[in-house]
Amino acid sequence: MKDQYFDDVNDFRKYGLLRLLTVTDHLRLGVCWMLTDADGRSDGKFRSYLNQPASYRHHDPELFDWIKRVVAEEQDYRTARTETSPLIGHAVFQSTILTDDLAQRNEYFCECATLFAGCDLVFFDPDNGLEIKKKRPGHKNSCKFLFWDEACKTFMSGSSVLIYQHFPRQKRDPFIARMAEDLRLRTGAATVFSYRTPHVLFLLASQPNHADGFRRQLIAIRSKWAPKEIIATEHSASDRDPSQHHPRR
Repeated sequence: MKDQYFDDVNDFRKYGLLRLLTVTDHLRLGVCWMLTDADGRSDGKFRSYLNQPASYRHHDPELFDWIKRVVAEEQDYRTARTETSPLIGHAVFQSTILTDDLAQRNEYFCECATLFAGCDLVFFDPDNGLEIKKKRPGHKNSCKFLFWDEACKTFMSGSSVLIYQHFPRQKRDPFIARMAEDLRLRTGAATVFSYRTPHVLFLLASQPNHADGFRRQLIAIRSKWAPKEIIATEHSASDRDPSQHHPRR
């Protein structure tokens, strides 16, 4: 996550999803922004949706109005602005800048373990998503990725885990199925959900005691955000493409 992405259309969908996932059972949310330094690129300036209320506001009027006020009137583009709002309840945040330095990363995630102790749902918001083969902790741009061991440790602590994932240049349906199955195998989660948006994917490994609540929210998400903004899916083991099987490591 970078401040330059704050409150673009992807953020609108992201916050809308977080609000629905936590509302029914009043889940305590931990948010790990995985905030990285701005890189000077123009990414994240997709805010034209704020000038199209007829097309977007009905998905979540309260959220839409708040974002428009903060961006258009207050001109505040800091991710931290969300932390002082009532939008996602009494959440706990990890807001420290994450760098490529391995020692700093280890300290960062030790802090996360303390901050998020007792959280029902922990959301990780890396720039790119889950690790790729050629990128290891401590390498250049490793700060843009969440590594599997970090996600799994959080799940093993008792929290359900929601992860931001960008779409690579692959066919999306097989990619989503493969990532959902990989998340299941690596975490041991019995229930996995995916939330597909036009630009990015969110993957959720559910703790057993949260699964029914997340399942109920499928209806609300489909009612408020489908079919153009968020497509919510529960993945069963039968969804897996055998040719894409990856053994648990």
